[in-house]
Amino acid sequence: MQLPTQQELIRYSRDRGILVKASLTIVGISIGLAFLLSLISPKGDSRLYKMADSASASAGKNELISLIRFGLPLELESRSGTCVHLMEDASENPFAAFIETALAKEPDELIETWWKGLNGGGEPEAIARLEAAAETALYRNEFLGDLKMKAGDDEGALRHYLAEAALSDDAHYARRSALFLARIGEDRTLVRDLLEDPAMRRAFDPSDLLRYQAYAKDYAGLAGSITVAEGQMLGTVYVIPALFTAAIWFFILLAFRERTRKNVLKAFAAFSLGIVSAGLTLYAASLQQYLLGQDFHPEDPPLAQFSYFLSGVGLREETLKLLCFLPLALMIRKKGTPIEALVLAGIVGLGFAFQENLVYFQSGSGTFTAWLRLLTANALHFSLTGVAGFYLWQMLHRRFRGWEEFLFSFIAVVFVHGLYNSLLSMPSLESYAPLSPFLVAIIAYQYFDPVRHHMETAGQHRRLSPLGIFVMGSVVLTCTILVSAAMVEPFRFALGAFASSVAAMIPLTFAFISRFRDL
Repeated sequence: MQLPTQQELIRYSRDRGILVKASLTIVGISIGLAFLLSLISPKGDSRLYKMADSASASAGKNELISLIRFGLPLELESRSGTCVHLMEDASENPFAAFIETALAKEPDELIETWWKGLNGGGEPEAIARLEAAAETALYRNEFLGDLKMKAGDDEGALRHYLAEAALSDDAHYARRSALFLARIGEDRTLVRDLLEDPAMRRAFDPSDLLRYQAYAKDYAGLAGSITVAEGQMLGTVYVIPALFTAAIWFFILLAFRERTRKNVLKAFAAFSLGIVSAGLTLYAASLQQYLLGQDFHPEDPPLAQFSYFLSGVGLREETLKLLCFLPLALMIRKKGTPIEALVLAGIVGLGFAFQENLVYFQSGSGTFTAWLRLLTANALHFSLTGVAGFYLWQMLHRRFRGWEEFLFSFIAVVFVHGLYNSLLSMPSLESYAPLSPFLVAIIAYQYFDPVRHHMETAGQHRRLSPLGIFVMGSVVLTCTILVSAAMVEPFRFALGAFASSVAAMIPLTFAFISRFRDL
């Protein structure tokens, strides 16, 4: 079978009949493939249970301690675990029977004492017995820290965690717990001193250090941890759906300009600056949340909550995205065109959305999160930044004449951003949350209308149509998620999630299609 030529693909991208047939074919094949895979793939939490069984079958001392402390096999234990994550009631530990059997087979006085102390309020007796043990015994101080933490003696627990850390380079849990207690005790000097120890920093994932470095006013350390954390996310599997969703919009935006090497390089530079803006936003957010205490609290009055989303989210993100677009705006302020400013500003917002998506995908927000964010958060970010960035460039192009238009557009962008987050997060606006996609559509229209008006028509017949890119990209994305979902959950659930997710976004999907259908 001969593959279509580039010119034929360009023509097909504008043929609605072919797009519909191709979409239905891909959906049909994907449903069949998903059904077959669902018959042969393990379901539910089978992987977790296999790991748990494997850990239980050959548990060493470290594995046994993890089972007691967290009720999780060592392979599943988060590196962010501290004393605050101790099981509240050890008697409800799902591995209690195995723990008793393991201790009966291979007795360990320290672990047995600790285990009994965690059960049924036996802390005083267990603490006394552990204090009588040799101070240099491995785990002795760590176990005492756990028991004193449960008994409400935070100061004593901190002292013992630090003692354990001094004895062993591998006492990561003790180090994390010590830093946690120092922060809870609001001892900024101790937190700062502890962070100066490289072994302490190595005990944490970089993203878990942010709250401590911000509180300690370790600004350089905070910047370093954010850089490492953002870089680590780029090395995870979640970069695949994040890149795919970004690529759909990236190529749609490029389709409004002539595709020259210079234009493409500028677009990649804009995308990179958008990623940088996400890091700057995380830096600012860490300072606001962990140093200044500015955060969202569901119990706050509605006005206070809305004010947080305006100043704590909308103003912060839109300011930093514009700041990262500014170098490009200055570069094209004289010879640039409106479409160049609109596209490059939009791609800066898209780069921000790409990095933000990594966080959502990594947190396991849901099977079809990539599809939902393609249409909502991605579009919202590049549209808002595109609109504000265009007026910023226009102000620079006119040598600061028309600054009122820029100021008005920026205020409007911040307000809409705050309103969008408020609809999704404020309890008092919960019933209005279904209106959020319509808000995205309105903002997207405000962006794509001038993009359509100023688009470069020269060479348009040599470029893929935005409609074709959007339709086929959306179909491939949703069908890939369907097939992947069928590998880990029953087919009916995967198909139901596919149908409900697609149906929920139909109005917004057709809103975008209406912007692209005649291009």
